[in-house]
Amino acid sequence: MTNYLETDNEMNAVARKSLAAADAAIGHERIAAQWRAFFVRRRTFLGLVAAFILVFFAEPTPQLLYAGGALMAVAHLLRLVCSGYLDKDSRLITAGPFSYSRNPLYVGNFLVVIAFALMSGRLVALPIMLLFWVLTHAPTVACEEEILREKFEDEFDDYSRRVPRWLPCRLPPRGQREGEFRWSRVVENGEHLNILSAWIVAAMFYIEMVR
Repeated sequence: MTNYLETDNEMNAVARKSLAAADAAIGHERIAAQWRAFFVRRRTFLGLVAAFILVFFAEPTPQLLYAGGALMAVAHLLRLVCSGYLDKDSRLITAGPFSYSRNPLYVGNFLVVIAFALMSGRLVALPIMLLFWVLTHAPTVACEEEILREKFEDEFDDYSRRVPRWLPCRLPPRGQREGEFRWSRVVENGEHLNILSAWIVAAMFYIEMVR
């Protein structure tokens, strides 16, 4: 769930949840749970590794590079708005993008993954990057949902019934929505650093194309 931030404290909570599940599993399920815990804990590092591998093997073309850049701009606009609503301290955020999707930040990540695949100029990278996204994000969302359900109980259950996990399929119902946008939260959540690092990788694709 993107109501949980990717700071050390929340990542530790999610990591502890995934590790506890791995410890409780037995047999072949234990091995699978250990792999899920690995992808949850290391997804940011693995994402950077995947991006640099793409740059190394890239054969960018202007059309795909610019299309990927445009898509990444949309993705970062979405992530920026989401991070401005996120309140890591106490509340279940249900306003802004969170009134349409329970995981709008991760939807933004999905778009960034597609953008990198396009910018690489190698369309075979698209299914590979999508598989990587599933391996890292599916177990993360499962862990975060358990944490939020334990923390907010009926409030989260009601939110889950009203708002889809990923893509919105209808307009959100009218009513009280918790949360408000603040630019200070964008900085607190480090979203400007995420955006900067992604565009540095995009610049590397461009350099690879023109050299």
